[in-house]
Amino acid sequence: MARRREFDEDALLDTTVVLFWERGYANTSMSDVAEASGVGNGSIYAAYGSKSELFLVALRRYCAGRVELVREAMAREGDVVEVVRRFFEAILDECSEHRPSWGCLMLTSMASLGREMPEVAALTHSTIREMERIVAVRLDGGRGSLRPPVLRDLAATVVLASQAILQASLLEPEPARLRRFALASVERLAPRLAEAA
Repeated sequence: MARRREFDEDALLDTTVVLFWERGYANTSMSDVAEASGVGNGSIYAAYGSKSELFLVALRRYCAGRVELVREAMAREGDVVEVVRRFFEAILDECSEHRPSWGCLMLTSMASLGREMPEVAALTHSTIREMERIVAVRLDGGRGSLRPPVLRDLAATVVLASQAILQASLLEPEPARLRRFALASVERLAPRLAEAA
């Protein structure tokens, strides 16, 4: 029988996500997590076994949040161009919460750890595919107006553009310029999005 954890796991994982997101995997220690969360080192090791396992649990939590953000954005009312615009604006709002920006934990982890930790690569790929699936369902709306390969490509382009905004925020310190980039992306996508409507 599994031993009951004597700490708030959600709170611990939320803290862990923030630490890895802000500092990166290499620059975050288990002692850092213990200090920031108020949970003892021994309890963390007993629950997760190692830093890498704790990181993977935290990354899964982060990725689930990314998928939920896409799901909520695509569930909104309005034409698809407006829905995508509001989706990109939600990402811009998120970027503005952290200055300097932290970018995307999933993508930065893939870039730095994807080769040595296959689980990171697999989680990134499955998360991106699920995001694309959600966007494709919203773009199609059950109408079948686009051939499946075209629909998949368009959904992938929307997701790729959303990720580009997050990563561009690492390089672009001016929120106004980042917003112009995001809205220009919507304008470039608009004709293709309109075809799906």
